[in-house]
Amino acid sequence: MKCPYCQKEMRFGHISASNVLAWTPDGESAVGFTRWARSENSVLLGKWYGLVDASVDAYLCDDCRKVIIDVPKPKEKKGKQI
Repeated sequence: MKCPYCQKEMRFGHISASNVLAWTPDGESAVGFTRWARSENSVLLGKWYGLVDASVDAYLCDDCRKVIIDVPKPKEKKGKQI
């Protein structure tokens, strides 16, 4: 993949975290972030592997120091997005 900032080739890899991987708006706490209790303003990014690790595919630009990921589509549960 080409970097949208500098047009150089990006390296493919993964971002991993324990429990869950999510983007949270500035000023909101991600402390205690779990599968069952998360900020309604956060976007879940990671894949669940049991109850331990989350990861998401990512591209890294070594020159710009930018990371690009695809955000998964939200799943619906009983008429609600989760």
